[in-house]
Amino acid sequence: MIKKFFSNRARPGWRFDSRLKKYYSWGFDMWLANGHRKRETGFANRADVEATVSRVRQLEKESKYGFVRPVEAPTLEAVCEKKLALTPNKHEHVRAKRVLAGFCRVAEVKKANEVRTEHVQRYVDLRKREGLKPQSIVRELNIISATLRLGVVHFPVLADWTVPRILRPKHSKRRRERVISAQEVVKVLTWLYQPQRKDETPERAANRRNVGHVFQTALLTGARKGELCKLRWSQIDWEARTVQIVGTKTENRSEQTSRPVALDRGLEMILREREGVYPEYVFTRNGGEVTHYYEIMKECCQAVGLAYGKDVAGGFVTHDARHTAVTRMLQAGVDLATIGSITGHGDRTMILRYGHATTESQRRAMQVLENFAGFGLVGDGLETTTEDELFSEGIEQGLVPKGGRVKRKA
Repeated sequence: MIKKFFSNRARPGWRFDSRLKKYYSWGFDMWLANGHRKRETGFANRADVEATVSRVRQLEKESKYGFVRPVEAPTLEAVCEKKLALTPNKHEHVRAKRVLAGFCRVAEVKKANEVRTEHVQRYVDLRKREGLKPQSIVRELNIISATLRLGVVHFPVLADWTVPRILRPKHSKRRRERVISAQEVVKVLTWLYQPQRKDETPERAANRRNVGHVFQTALLTGARKGELCKLRWSQIDWEARTVQIVGTKTENRSEQTSRPVALDRGLEMILREREGVYPEYVFTRNGGEVTHYYEIMKECCQAVGLAYGKDVAGGFVTHDARHTAVTRMLQAGVDLATIGSITGHGDRTMILRYGHATTESQRRAMQVLENFAGFGLVGDGLETTTEDELFSEGIEQGLVPKGGRVKRKA
């Protein structure tokens, strides 16, 4: 039966009848061939209802005689919306939304299974013309690739569709080799912890000291800056003397989402000073960004004569503290499992990637080679082991056969 449906409250798409003082819409109330009752409202006029009922009856006849219409492939926008719905992280959601909107605009295809390699390449060429770096383009292509593969999983009609090949632009694989030296740590912390200057307000001085606390905590724990921004007072166990660091890069995974770090004397001093500043979080008001962090850190580096920024040769960034912490622990002989438990690295190869050579480690390595080659440090000078002594010792240990020495020509 096709009729008008009325309601006393407003509903999306329903109109208001001024005479009856009610809201109404067209709809149908019918029994299907399978014995089920179907009721649908929200139509703008009777003609739309009649067309819908006619299509329903036609589909019932086709199904009765074995005629099944092919299911249409989902639109590219629908697949992108599915990807965004499964991306809970706010920052990742915003970036994915921007990338996918740009890809849909460039691809100019309606159905998801119409996407081809040339459409992706068209997007890559556009981003190159806009001056985007190859590394950034690769990150955006990873979002697009993950979206298309997600469509195959969540839309069965795409099961026979092959995701097009996505060619990533080549880029340098060089990694940052920046390790903060002890002298640089002293310079930075001295500037950040200095008393209030005449040209700054008490609030600015407090923010500057907070930046110093975050930077020094990163050196003490090897934690990411984002992890410290979200550090809560509830994660600190004073009795057990541990700080529970919640990972930010693995927050959507089951492993390595939280790790305990020992509360040593230096870290305790920082936390005790922070008590009472913010009620819930240690370094931030609401778990967001540290107030004026990058501005203050840039000013600090300029004041002490350090290059600043990841795009500057030898530039200083806060994440270098994580590299430095791993490097110092490796140099001290700490095993990889212990380092991983502190920094949250699940893969040991990642720990080794974060470890870098320093002048001190190279000097110790050269000393090992010197000792092996016959030179040993004694007192303030060098003691040289002669060739004859080395040769005689080799014969006694059976490493050099008797008579096997080759005499040098004069």
